[in-house]
Amino acid sequence: AVVIGYYRFFTDFNCLPGSHGILGEYSTRNYTSIDPLDFYFIPDVGLVTSQQADTWSLTYFGEQKLWVDGCDPKRNLGLFTSWGISDGNPNPVRWGGNVSLQGSGLVSCRPSDSMGVAYFYTGLSNDFQDLVSPLVPLQDVQGGELYYNIAVTPAFNLTPDLQIIQPANVGNDTAVVVGMRGKLTF
Repeated sequence: AVVIGYYRFFTDFNCLPGSHGILGEYSTRNYTSIDPLDFYFIPDVGLVTSQQADTWSLTYFGEQKLWVDGCDPKRNLGLFTSWGISDGNPNPVRWGGNVSLQGSGLVSCRPSDSMGVAYFYTGLSNDFQDLVSPLVPLQDVQGGELYYNIAVTPAFNLTPDLQIIQPANVGNDTAVVVGMRGKLTF
């Protein structure tokens, strides 16, 4: 059985809207354990793994407007975040979180433009790192993003984007990705 529960409530801090939510998940299924001590070799049988009963995770979601133009609520700046934790076995991720600032119409002469800056962190479980590290040394993953969405016309947007990501594989370099997206609305 899988049980999922979600509760969200709305806030109004200093006359600025926001919301907070909590998501819980629980499963009674048996999964392959990722604890290295649960892997063993039996001659004439091969590699045998133990089962891990049950798994769970808990996640918080939050959003809060930090500024809203009193004359035009489409012009605003908001904070968004989510943070989660799990049992770490059988889940390969023990915890993670992200935070971002996103704004729309921050430049008064460009009311349809939007922008954002974000950071994320994913903490791999110790069991997963210990299991995989003899083959591939692992580390926690983190990264960030910065974008600016330019409303060239009401029907065409152009978005330059920069992402920097430190990968899980210790042997890989930090990735720097520069991109450009065009969106045409009919």
